[in-house]
Amino acid sequence: MPTELVLLCDEDPSPEVLDEVAERMFPGGALFALGARSVYQWVDVSGRPVLSVFTGRAVGTSVDADRAVVGGTAGFSRWVDMTVPYGDATDGWALARAVAQAVGGKVAPRR
Repeated sequence: MPTELVLLCDEDPSPEVLDEVAERMFPGGALFALGARSVYQWVDVSGRPVLSVFTGRAVGTSVDADRAVVGGTAGFSRWVDMTVPYGDATDGWALARAVAQAVGGKVAPRR
């Protein structure tokens, strides 16, 4: 199963931020826009998908959102779904954390 993560932030990561952060960690890879740019996926130089990042949405005051993510959503206005494809999630987690740091957010697993 893929690993489901949530990036909590106040501003969605731009494609430029995703590309810059990922290129530093996995040189020679590529960022692909899927579904009319509703999903971005970083693929390493060997063609292995590392992380998919979906278009964000407002967290709002949803109690359901707080229940859906480990640690809750307090302090952040945006929710961005991320998935690490099947297999070892180490690189995907590392990239997700680096993206979160770049936008001043935090990454948490979905429940």
